[in-house]
Amino acid sequence: VPMVAPGNVQVHVINSTLAKVRWDPVPLKTVRGHLQGYKVYYWKVQSLSRRSRRHVEKKILTFRGNKTFGMLPGLEPYSSYKLNVRVVNGKGEGPASPDKVFKTPEGVPGSPSFLKITNPTLDSLTLEWGSPTHPNGVLTSYTLKFQPINNTHELGPLVEIRIPAN
Repeated sequence: VPMVAPGNVQVHVINSTLAKVRWDPVPLKTVRGHLQGYKVYYWKVQSLSRRSRRHVEKKILTFRGNKTFGMLPGLEPYSSYKLNVRVVNGKGEGPASPDKVFKTPEGVPGSPSFLKITNPTLDSLTLEWGSPTHPNGVLTSYTLKFQPINNTHELGPLVEIRIPAN
């Protein structure tokens, strides 16, 4: 198996769900066989908006040949990740590079988990809603949009109200 880990591992976060990782190639003599490629192991350490600690699932991406960079798609917004890189030959994987920590920025929140109308009268109603299952960041406000309908069923103007999240 290879003797050394790739060095100078760097992560460039592109957006809330995508990052680019790059590394220096290992010297060919340390591969001890045919260089098949590099494997990037990455896993979510925690969501920055929720305290949930669930089973850590390591993901592996393989980059064939002598590539020295790769894209990590499908990341969760507003989360902390770790990754490491290993070189691969015909017999297996070499040692892992030191773990690199990176964070993804906030993303667009999911929709409210529920929306309920209560106490409807001729001229008012009460709305209740739940926080999104995937806030993807710090919720600052909700936007309520509605159009009144008059007694001849004509649509009135669109009304938009911003409601603080806390």
